[in-house]
Amino acid sequence: MATDIITEIDRLKAELDELGHLSPDAASRLEQKLRIEWNYHSNAIEGNSLTLGETRTLILHGLTARGKPMRDHLDILGHNDAVAAIEETVHAGDVLNQAFIRNLHIILLKEPYETPAEASDGRRTMRPISVGQYKRVPNNVRTQTGEMHYFAPPEQVQSMMSDLIDWHRSKEAEGEHPIVVAATVHYRFVQIHPFDDGNGRMARLLMNLILMKHGYAIAMVQRDGRDRYIAEIEQAQATGSLSGFIAYIAECCRYSLGLHLRATRGESIEDPDDIDREIAIFKRSMAAASDRDDFTN
Repeated sequence: MATDIITEIDRLKAELDELGHLSPDAASRLEQKLRIEWNYHSNAIEGNSLTLGETRTLILHGLTARGKPMRDHLDILGHNDAVAAIEETVHAGDVLNQAFIRNLHIILLKEPYETPAEASDGRRTMRPISVGQYKRVPNNVRTQTGEMHYFAPPEQVQSMMSDLIDWHRSKEAEGEHPIVVAATVHYRFVQIHPFDDGNGRMARLLMNLILMKHGYAIAMVQRDGRDRYIAEIEQAQATGSLSGFIAYIAECCRYSLGLHLRATRGESIEDPDDIDREIAIFKRSMAAASDRDDFTN
């Protein structure tokens, strides 16, 4: 039940609040760990090929990964800048509006580009991706079963985004729980799919902006949880009930909140399995590269 996990999150948050502030050094370590993992996981969910270690090296040292697409590097850097932008927005206390959302999309994607797509007649083609502008052509996708999943038509995006912003403001004014508001904004944003590309990353950024604004830990949707994440969205689409998706987002908050608690208690926030996980990710990356080489030779 969504209410059960939200109650647990609130209990843990209250415990964290009672423990007091972190030392500057511990706070910096925690912020860096969360930022790197957030950048890595949110992009990896969308197919970005950089490993967690390569993401860390790019963000901390500006070094690119050998043999990896430049677009993948730009996506990491853009997402890192977008995280900084929402942190500034939270600190400034600015309200969420469409102008901010479009500007955040520019920060995220950095520059226009083209991506492979399927034309209405089934032909493979290249689709131009605009930044900071709502879509002008449909961006529906074909599912694994061959069926077409339809997002909002371009001509309805402006009004639907306006409705979403109004809904967000009204629910905040009513005092609705931040996790419920954040998860619902994420879900409704994805159903609109207002931009040519980057909609999933944008939904997660906006969701976490809302959580951070209310003092909650970010919802870290992790790469290994991608199947569950998509399944919960699809379940909500099929049933019209967001309970399962809201509960899942609350579970994602629990991971980051756990890191906060460990740091505040003076415990290590490093996962002893991180090195093993890095090796496994590296092996998968090498295997994928080998498969590509075999296909082209």
